Amino acid sequence: MEEALKIYKILLEKGEISRQKDRELFQAYTENTEIREILEKFQMELDFKIVETPRTLYLVANIENKILSFSLREIRESIDSKANIRETFLLCYIIMFILYLFYGGKNADPKQVDFLQLKDIVRELDERFEKVEEDVQTLLEEDYSINFKNIADEWKAKLMTGNGRDTRKYMVKKACNILEKEKLVFYPKGEGEEEIRPEEKLDNLMRYYYLLEDRIKEINQIFMIGDEINA
Repeated sequence: MEEALKIYKILLEKGEISRQKDRELFQAYTENTEIREILEKFQMELDFKIVETPRTLYLVANIENKILSFSLREIRESIDSKANIRETFLLCYIIMFILYLFYGGKNADPKQVDFLQLKDIVRELDERFEKVEEDVQTLLEEDYSINFKNIADEWKAKLMTGNGRDTRKYMVKKACNILEKEKLVFYPKGEGEEEIRPEEKLDNLMRYYYLLEDRIKEINQIFMIGDEINA
């Protein structure tokens, strides 16, 4: 029990346990059946998942987790104190879309690109929202309880140029900030073209957890349905 609690504590504090840096704890989890069983009970009771990859263990909060996961209020406040709920859902969609641009491939390795420039993310979002027709919006609302038309309208209401609060680039930057805060992307802020690159943590979580067969079908359906209708 003591070893299991130690693993849980470090996962809470750091979000991960590395085989290289925390070899004893990594081996204790991967090789000790009793410790794994104790932590499996923790996962069920406390609404989180331990994702095991060849070199690292990660703690991922379930959607139902009210303590470890982001709330809509936290996401809204990351935009601005005056942000509305439509902007909040738009930001969530932008985060999902960035992940799709990185990992929406259909090959054995779903990763499509090694980096994305912010201007290209804005352009891809412009094209995505232009493709979505009324019947697609209705379908998404029925299947996912998302008022997609409101999200699209919120995006289109943002200014196409500039860097201020009411611009499209501002929203993309906020999405990148959240991903960077969670140590999922490398997002340097300096002169020149702004870009983001996936960190090893994001590569691992996408390949070993989020892109498992039962999840990728639903994710792809959200983003590819417009392409199918406009093909």
